[in-house]
Amino acid sequence: KLGSWRESSRVMQRTALAVALVAMLAVAAAQNATDAGGVAVPEVDVPEEFNPREAISNLVEYQEEHPNFAAGVATWLTVGTIIFLLAFILFLYSEIKAVLVARDQDFRKKLIEEGYMSNGANFEELFKKEETIMTPRPYISVGAMLIMFIAFACLLYPLCDILTVIGLPSAPCLLIITVGAFFAAVCQATFWMFIIWSCTRTYAALVFLVISLTGQILLPTGNPILLIVWVALAFGGGYFYFFFYPAQFAEKPEDKPMWLQDVGDFTVSVNYEKWGEAFKNAYEAEQKDMERRADEMKKSLEEQQKKLSESTPLMGGSK
Repeated sequence: KLGSWRESSRVMQRTALAVALVAMLAVAAAQNATDAGGVAVPEVDVPEEFNPREAISNLVEYQEEHPNFAAGVATWLTVGTIIFLLAFILFLYSEIKAVLVARDQDFRKKLIEEGYMSNGANFEELFKKEETIMTPRPYISVGAMLIMFIAFACLLYPLCDILTVIGLPSAPCLLIITVGAFFAAVCQATFWMFIIWSCTRTYAALVFLVISLTGQILLPTGNPILLIVWVALAFGGGYFYFFFYPAQFAEKPEDKPMWLQDVGDFTVSVNYEKWGEAFKNAYEAEQKDMERRADEMKKSLEEQQKKLSESTPLMGGSK
């Protein structure tokens, strides 16, 4: 058992990020380098063998000596959590709305293909209206992912000081935070894409699940080779499945295999003018649709009131 403990300690030394997370969970506190008291985090030499118990003891001792030690990390964790919740709600709103529109379109297409409904001008107009309404969707979803990246960066920021206090190298801390937060945002977004789209795009949802799970398994190892392999497979495979291969069937969509599914248009323009145009067109389409529904409801109420007045003697109607 003692040999197994030492071997696990060596593995934990090489995976600094994993050790920091374990330490933070163990003591439920972390340190911000620029805390309110202005106390600098001491430089600690890395020992030949990393001792988790000693690291936790050092962290607790430093917290007792510097009362503001945990206050800084509490602030970062609170800010990061609030930002993440806002991004999460925005992401769910965008993707759930896209799923609902996709399900309605699939249902109408099936009715038309089976001959229960005719594909008239009204349906073409309805499809165009839905496409217009969903134009801002990629900007909202991608923007939510970027906000998630900021949130995870806030949550990971105190780890730099934790690594220093417990005796592990924290450099390059900025690189650790940036890369870790980016990959965490990607894994989180793809996981929820799997859950949201699994009800209507099963195969596409499985692609999101594979990307998310492999990232959550490989990224904590901190192995550069595994990270490069995951990035190549995740982004390369996603581009091939959702963009490159479907483009081969643009002229003959009927030849597209059943397992090749899309999750809507996810094209994001770098032209900021198109951003405003997309939101403007979607707002106008939503406003027209609401006005149309209000007119239909008003007419329905007027017709019901008219029928009621005709059928009621006290209101001048016949028995």
